[in-house]
Amino acid sequence: MDKITIVSIFDKNEDFIELQYKSILKHVKGDYEYIVFNNASTEEQSHNVQKTCEELNIECIRINVAYGQSPSYIAGEALNQSFKYLSDKIVFKIDSDMFFISDINLFEICNNHDLFYIETNHDYMWSAVFSLNMQKIKKYDLNFNPGVIPGTDTFGQSYLLTTNPEYSRKKMFLYCILDESDGVINGLINNDCTITLTKNEIIHLEYGDRHQNLYHKLNRKFFEVYKIMVDYNFPKPYHIDIITLDDVDVIVHFKSSNHNNILYDNLEYTKNKKISLINFLNDN
Repeated sequence: MDKITIVSIFDKNEDFIELQYKSILKHVKGDYEYIVFNNASTEEQSHNVQKTCEELNIECIRINVAYGQSPSYIAGEALNQSFKYLSDKIVFKIDSDMFFISDINLFEICNNHDLFYIETNHDYMWSAVFSLNMQKIKKYDLNFNPGVIPGTDTFGQSYLLTTNPEYSRKKMFLYCILDESDGVINGLINNDCTITLTKNEIIHLEYGDRHQNLYHKLNRKFFEVYKIMVDYNFPKPYHIDIITLDDVDVIVHFKSSNHNNILYDNLEYTKNKKISLINFLNDN
């Protein structure tokens, strides 16, 4: 395969298309193409996404998913629609509110590893950012919907891939800082393991047996992320992910998830958070 296909799905926040594309141009090494799938829920939003892509000369493909369902179902169906166009490619999928902040050779990584992902506590891939070599795994009839394997969320079916020794793999790691108060940080590891800590101690760590090898660096890492929040004046609550590869920060996640409607319907909060994000991206 001579190039990697970077894929993102946009339903709104079309201003993030340019930010994401600029981060790709700045940091992604190796040959790639970039495709935006337009999953807007209204014709006005769809026009805005399409217009932005045309201005930036980005390929844009319209897909249609029935809204009114759960966020997990909408995400799964959007992926199902998108991957109909990607059956013969090496695909790196990245959420629409994720941005590269360090150089990464996606061609080298994704060409040499069949799976590239963040592993949840249930041993399946977090569907927000992952890579699949579709030529290798095309024998699977992929279904990204939640519950394909009972009790799992979007792309729980990936459990069949991550537990298959036939596939080579490489993993990313995620540190999420939710909030901080009086020196106490609440966060998440790999999007599903809660943690509460100070600079000096870990007060709570869900699935501690699974992450015990990380104990020596968790305090340092979370306070590094907290320093970014302070230095760039991110509004509280932070709700920011930093994704690492081999201990290098490579992706920042704005976390504009539908799961946080009350938070993200606050226009002033979102405006201030975007300002902080743009300042951070300009420096990275």
